[in-house]
Amino acid sequence: MKTYYWLTQNRFLPHLALLPRLVIRLVTSQFAWALALVSGVVLITPNMATAEDTHNTMFSVMTRNMDLGSDYEPALAATDTASFAHGVTTIYNEIVASNIAERAAGIAREIQQTMPTVVSLQEVSLVQRFVWTGTGWSFLDQIDQLAALRTALAQLGLSYSLATEVYELDVRAPSDAGYLLRVRDSEAILVRSDLPANILTVSNPQTGHYTHLLSFQTPVGTVIAMAGWASIDITAMGSIVRVIDTHLEPRSASIAAAQGNELLIGPATTNLPVVVAGDLNSGPGTTTGAYDTIAAVMTDTWSATKPNDPGLTLPLHGEDFFPYETSPDRRVDLIFTRGLRPVTDILIGTNDLTPSGLYPSDHAGVVARLATQ
Repeated sequence: MKTYYWLTQNRFLPHLALLPRLVIRLVTSQFAWALALVSGVVLITPNMATAEDTHNTMFSVMTRNMDLGSDYEPALAATDTASFAHGVTTIYNEIVASNIAERAAGIAREIQQTMPTVVSLQEVSLVQRFVWTGTGWSFLDQIDQLAALRTALAQLGLSYSLATEVYELDVRAPSDAGYLLRVRDSEAILVRSDLPANILTVSNPQTGHYTHLLSFQTPVGTVIAMAGWASIDITAMGSIVRVIDTHLEPRSASIAAAQGNELLIGPATTNLPVVVAGDLNSGPGTTTGAYDTIAAVMTDTWSATKPNDPGLTLPLHGEDFFPYETSPDRRVDLIFTRGLRPVTDILIGTNDLTPSGLYPSDHAGVVARLATQ
């Protein structure tokens, strides 16, 4: 029996918030101008900031699961090679029906509205079809979520650069429609590139994969669900902070908890202040093993700033397309910090439907505004 592995690669690639009146009066000074540029969340109201904030470096981080548009279940539930191949066809049709380009444009508008300093993205996929010509495989088409988002950002006049990306699952499987389907998943970190170097710089991009991974059998072989993390260090007004993006295992709570521990003893092992922004597939309303592991040593920014608000992020619609609306019942899209002070969090993506009536993702996103201590 041939074994199909989920292959991975590593690649290092290379608005202002509404401030209190005190800062507005001081905006003519160089320090206040720079602070205004680095502050990140446009939806913050003036009374959410305090005079204390003017003495700290302010920046913001968004976490956003882009949603492939399929959960792979049509193939994973297959009992023989024929049903598996038909499931692969169904998965591709679900992805197409999800209208990735239109949904990416919706996420770009969310970024325009909130102007985060750093954007932490999960479930960022490249989808390809290849057709056998008799002499070789011929490329047929491509759906590229990251390219779609970056195109939409450029069309809005926004400047965000790709700081790093980690490739995770990379699966190729035959369909019953005459093509080979490839889906490559990744996590990516975008950073504002319209700020001068004395205000914001990026360094030390890193990526890695977890050793605790889920594997399961399909009619065509073993699938290994590769998962990992990406990180960068940002220097904002002289303060250096590590930002880590991760997407933990959704189908096994114990493996997700083990991955959370790997994250803490891996990229989060630093004397720098740390931000973990990602889809943990763990949290209030669902299994909490990974959540509790990280929350034991880091601050959940939503709980710190909105202790009486459940902040539910998933699901906004059911699996899979065409979507039906549902009510979120869990909070798995999270931002944790260590050595930083959470100022406020907001949810995004809960009511900003695309022109076709689609949610940009089945997840809500979170934007946290943070201050150095």
